[in-house]
Amino acid sequence: MDYKFDVKKEQQLLLDHDIIVMQFPLFWYSWPSAMQKWVEDVFTHGFSHGSTGNKLKGKKILFSLTTGAGEEAYSKNGFMKHEIGEFLYPMDAVANLAQMQNLGFVCTYGVSYSMRSSKKDEIQRKANEHAKRVVEALRSFEFTRNV
Repeated sequence: MDYKFDVKKEQQLLLDHDIIVMQFPLFWYSWPSAMQKWVEDVFTHGFSHGSTGNKLKGKKILFSLTTGAGEEAYSKNGFMKHEIGEFLYPMDAVANLAQMQNLGFVCTYGVSYSMRSSKKDEIQRKANEHAKRVVEALRSFEFTRNV
């Protein structure tokens, strides 16, 4: 991947939609580097933030993520020593800076890349369940189109 994005096109897509779903695997306790680069390139001063950067104000954002470790690892007493929401503080800060309404997150645990061949059916089942939970989360919010 060359990490080059058509910034104007990506910004227009954000403008054209009322709800933004950021879908990613939790990777080293954050979103992957490609998504970080996308945010850095697309959420520019004067577009998403700054004195004239209010283009995303009021839009809704939902974070949809998966983890390799199981849910029990993401607790104060678990292996990670933190709950999953604590790893999402930077994403919440991005939403806040852009004056977006953070709808929270949908997380599916225990979907490791290493399982791709040995537990393909389980991963597919979890992916299908995750998609249903994202749709349910989106349906639970009322929103109107910005005109």
